Amino acid sequence: MNKSTKKNVSLMFSGGVDSTRCAVELAKEFDNVHLLTYETGYGHFNFKKSENRFRELQKIVGDKFHFARIKVKKEWKEFVIDNLITDYTKYKSGFIVCLGCKVLMHACTIKYAREHGIMYSADGASGASGEMVEQMELSVSLFKYLYEDYGIEYRVPVYDLEREDSIRTLHEMGFFMGKRILDRHMGIQPRCVRGELYYLPYLLFNKPPKHDEQMIARFMHEKIEIAKRYFLEG
Repeated sequence: MNKSTKKNVSLMFSGGVDSTRCAVELAKEFDNVHLLTYETGYGHFNFKKSENRFRELQKIVGDKFHFARIKVKKEWKEFVIDNLITDYTKYKSGFIVCLGCKVLMHACTIKYAREHGIMYSADGASGASGEMVEQMELSVSLFKYLYEDYGIEYRVPVYDLEREDSIRTLHEMGFFMGKRILDRHMGIQPRCVRGELYYLPYLLFNKPPKHDEQMIARFMHEKIEIAKRYFLEG
């Protein structure tokens, strides 16, 4: 097969259960799977774990994977930190950090895809993690429209899969699964202190944060338009 006819897809990748299962599924259809791990710099570390998972995928699944660790510290500061006071005053919720971060990563993924001639992009979002604002059905739908604006097909291959199915599948394939706490597997992906603190009540007491869909939609529309101007159309 000529290089120009190969089918490529980019995947926002942490190396956790969902993004690893997503990579496995994508490799069944695509010739090349570009694994994109973003380093924000602010309370975000242990990126070697993503690279370790990439090497596991190469060994267990095959040589279809390409790994890119992309530093976005400057962009993250401008897009998220510099707007924290304004955004919190307007929305009065801690979701602004996690969701703002996710909007930035999607914009960077679109930029990467356009630069590399990739027409498909994927995310390991899971309906089993619907308590997470960035993985709500509403958020995923709005991200899909963002990709469509740039002629890229956006997929979420594991969204409707049961978490236990992914855990069992990866375990049987021989992937390192770290230490399990409830349905989470610790030590297999980078750590995000901000996200861990925001979702700590859910992890400790099964108390998910309350997210108003109208507020989420307003925030996303605002941030997506800013991301387009600064990162995709500037």
